[in-house]
Amino acid sequence: MPGFARRIEAFLVPVFSAMAILAALAGAAIVGLIGASVVMRHFANAPFRFTEELVGILMTAAFFLALPLVTLRSEHVRIQVLVSVLPTGIRCAVAVFANLLGLIFCLWFLWLALPWFEFAFQRSIRTEVARLLMYPWMALLPLSLLLSALAFAVRGLTGGAADSSRAETFVP
Repeated sequence: MPGFARRIEAFLVPVFSAMAILAALAGAAIVGLIGASVVMRHFANAPFRFTEELVGILMTAAFFLALPLVTLRSEHVRIQVLVSVLPTGIRCAVAVFANLLGLIFCLWFLWLALPWFEFAFQRSIRTEVARLLMYPWMALLPLSLLLSALAFAVRGLTGGAADSSRAETFVP
């Protein structure tokens, strides 16, 4: 099974990397938008009215676009104090269990997000000020959760190898 999971991982890495690039572009757009709004506020006395809405949307999009790659590479914030002192076999079992819990959480959150997305799609909900359609942005949440669940499954099938290879030991 790990060979199959490695082939899936090899397919997913370019897709997740492209999503992470889009997340970085969203972050750059946030900086540019805020900078332009500040300039407009101070020099033209006419700030952009839609800055807060669009920045919030872009920030959320950046997070959910980057989440699958971060999950696949296990580069999120972790506390390694307990895990780093466990024997390798137990550490691997803990990594598989952690990936199973992550998979369950993503699938549960996906189950809750789909009706939320469907509601926005059916009613063509828009933002308050800029009147931007929300459902294209809201579609990122279920997509990200599905891909993150897939990343947890791949990591679990490979035994969470990335967890044990990058474990850092805390020395006081």
